[in-house]
Amino acid sequence: MVRQPSFAGLLGANFALGMAYSFVVPFLSLWGTKEVGMSSPLFGVFMTTTSVCAIVLSTVLARWSDSHLARKTLLVVGGTGGVLGYIGYAFVRDPLLLLLIGSTALAVASVNFSQLFSLVRETFDEANDPEVDALFLVSVVRVCFSLAWTIGPAVGAWMMAEFSYRGVFLGAVGLYLLFLAGVLAFVPYRPRNATHRDAVRAPVWRVLTRGDILSSFIAFVLVFAAHSMNIMNLPLTVTSDLGGTPRDLGFIFCVGPVVEIPLMLWFGHLAARGHQLTLIRIGAAVTVAYFFALSFAREPWQVYPIQILSGVSFAILTNVTILFYQDLLPGQAGLATTIFSNSSNLGSLIGYLGFGTLVERIGHRGVFSVCGGLTIVTLILLLVYRHRAAPALSPVPATVDFFPGQN
Repeated sequence: MVRQPSFAGLLGANFALGMAYSFVVPFLSLWGTKEVGMSSPLFGVFMTTTSVCAIVLSTVLARWSDSHLARKTLLVVGGTGGVLGYIGYAFVRDPLLLLLIGSTALAVASVNFSQLFSLVRETFDEANDPEVDALFLVSVVRVCFSLAWTIGPAVGAWMMAEFSYRGVFLGAVGLYLLFLAGVLAFVPYRPRNATHRDAVRAPVWRVLTRGDILSSFIAFVLVFAAHSMNIMNLPLTVTSDLGGTPRDLGFIFCVGPVVEIPLMLWFGHLAARGHQLTLIRIGAAVTVAYFFALSFAREPWQVYPIQILSGVSFAILTNVTILFYQDLLPGQAGLATTIFSNSSNLGSLIGYLGFGTLVERIGHRGVFSVCGGLTIVTLILLLVYRHRAAPALSPVPATVDFFPGQN
């Protein structure tokens, strides 16, 4: 099954999506403040607004993906949004127009990650093949996404040096076009039927307010808020306080993914055997150590080994957590994966607001300490977490083979 050319094609599309993220994310704060000319607070408002729109749209679309819309349809819509959005970021410099672009086209593009992982988990579960470990294969797909980060930031830094920020965004446009081509060629169109609709009748608000889901969601929001503040704070710290260059940033953002790749496979193997919560608690503890270690760095090279801790953190919190939520909501892979991605999006929202407010008051090193404090709260919430068993939803019968080679 996984040896089919279509599965390799899907991995290629996933890699292109990861490359697009890795081109853009490390340089957003520099682009917004130095190229567009926003102040740090204004940039925080800009990122907050676009994050809110992404959260709302992705939640609505995820619910529809579990009941009405084919996942291929949403992936095509999301890929198109990425193309249009980054074309706008490449050529527009008016903050209000950029806000409109980020709140519409790029907000729609935010569905790609959750829909891709929902497709993989759902399809393998429906195949019911005892020789295939669906949880481990989700980790394989996640590794492919992270693999892009081993080279993406360095390539993005080179493109920025050669072609400025416009080159970075146009590079992301090209990668989204490759992603779209992969979706059109290798993802089968599978319309939702009445069984899918019956399986997701519980209101979204009731699902989201379940005690175990809500408490874990808050925990992940806090840790992702810390990571989002760090993504904006670390580049400015390295270039302003530590005397580093954009080339240093490229290498710094490559260290973590290099560590993540083998660990994701190993952690995915352990998670498939019932160790998800233990692994997530370990990931939170490592994240606490990471942020406090960053506050002691005095030279750019000192950040390199510290990024190993970041790799361990992301290998667990951005991989095992997907499996954790998918198991909490059987039969609702779209909503489950979107809850995970929205914990990241909401964390980013809080992080953007916090960064804009905090950096001018307590400085870059103070921001690292705040990030450490947030992850301590995450660790406490995870240590006291208790799972409440929920009734299983009606299974959806398999009606087609996985990636049959035609759309």
